Amino acid sequence: MPDILDGIIQRRREDYRALGPTFGATIPKTRERPSYPFLAEPGVVLEIKRASPSKGAIAMDLDPVALAKAYAQAGAKQISILTERHFFKGSLDDLVAVGRSDIPVALLRKDFIQFADEIDVSYRAGADAVLLIARMLESRQLRQLASLCRDKNMVPFVEVREIADVAKLLAVATDGPVVAGVNSRDLRTFLIDPLVPATLRGRLPCKAVFESGATTAGQCRYARTLGYEGLLLGEAAARDPSQAAGFVEAFTRAETNRSGHFWREIGERATTRNRPLVKICGITTVADAELATHLGSDALGFVFAKSVRAADCTLVERLHASLEAPVDARRPLFIGVVTSIEDALGQQALLLAKRGLLDAIQYHGEQPLRTLAMLDEYFEDGGVGRYAAIGIAAEADFTLEHDLYLAGEPRVLCDARSGAQSGGTGRRIDGAVLGQRTADRPLWLAGGLGPETIGDAIRRFHPELVDASSRLEASPGIKDPQRLRTFFEEVDR
Repeated sequence: MPDILDGIIQRRREDYRALGPTFGATIPKTRERPSYPFLAEPGVVLEIKRASPSKGAIAMDLDPVALAKAYAQAGAKQISILTERHFFKGSLDDLVAVGRSDIPVALLRKDFIQFADEIDVSYRAGADAVLLIARMLESRQLRQLASLCRDKNMVPFVEVREIADVAKLLAVATDGPVVAGVNSRDLRTFLIDPLVPATLRGRLPCKAVFESGATTAGQCRYARTLGYEGLLLGEAAARDPSQAAGFVEAFTRAETNRSGHFWREIGERATTRNRPLVKICGITTVADAELATHLGSDALGFVFAKSVRAADCTLVERLHASLEAPVDARRPLFIGVVTSIEDALGQQALLLAKRGLLDAIQYHGEQPLRTLAMLDEYFEDGGVGRYAAIGIAAEADFTLEHDLYLAGEPRVLCDARSGAQSGGTGRRIDGAVLGQRTADRPLWLAGGLGPETIGDAIRRFHPELVDASSRLEASPGIKDPQRLRTFFEEVDR
């Protein structure tokens, strides 16, 4: 796959050499508008965006001033203006025009800034903040550009996506005020992963903005639950400005909660483990939970459905009170596995989650999009992590995984399906079928995983998370200690 970011940088350097830091736009000799604080309080940064490399034309005929006014009326206190000419069809003329319109909002210049004299141009054009992309700048250069922003009373908006970027951000933060942006989109491939912002939020020393990928109110709420003070939202608002107010309200009314904590935990564990995350499911005894925890399980699954592996509330309550984390490790997350949220067993799991005894709900049933939305409504106040498990028997079954990702789900668990039964069969997803998976997100894999099969699954399919249950048992519902130990040895190999 071509490196899109590299192509943008090279083309922009050519334009800079030919046109200078104004890129052909007419920039005032002095700044013509007052400065406005960027992200003084939590809020949405709505974007003026005509096109993108991933989506092509979005709103080619937009009027930047009219759109900025609509965004302000929708409640935005910050507006991002893309000024890159070729790939996003923007212009510094858009920034100047909006700056002259006397709309009382902070303006972010969003571009691929590389040169010192671009900072003064940004200031004169009316920017209150300037995007600086850590991935494309050396640390010394990034610090210099950030310092020049501060000299002009502008906020350096430093975008990060990888751990190496965070190290650069920390250096910038030692010099003075900064706002971070975490892009869920990989600028090399333009693929989106909403777990990336969850992974990095705890490492950031400053206010931070969740960037890219939010197209629904639910995704806006997700960004806020992770602890982000801002959300940069481009395509969805530019394509249909009438939705902007709903996006702003969804983000600003949400708050950091246990759902955000769950996804941050998942993201942080995934980047610090040198192996897949491990969920041991079908826990029915204290002894099995303690051994799985001692061996390094990242999550324990408690089944609240008709099953020989069904758990009960007393077990979860007891383990929540007594289970201790291994030395130098974290305690496993507690996952309630349900096939219905309306029957008595499913309701038990939901009540345990509401009490804070379960970290997340895994829904393994029909109509997952509808049911996940119902779970969001049920847990609106406190928020609980939730995700779908889907049955896979043929390549066509991956369509549902794709639909869930399009709807903004951070992760989906793929489990083996045999006839009408998904999960608990002890069967693997056929390797030929799994090889046809084309999703651009890391794989969460379940089905037939045990000591004899886990090594092959990891080598062939590189899952981010593996979920094992029946192949670890001595008898239905009871784990075999030796098989459990051997399983972890294979995972760690």
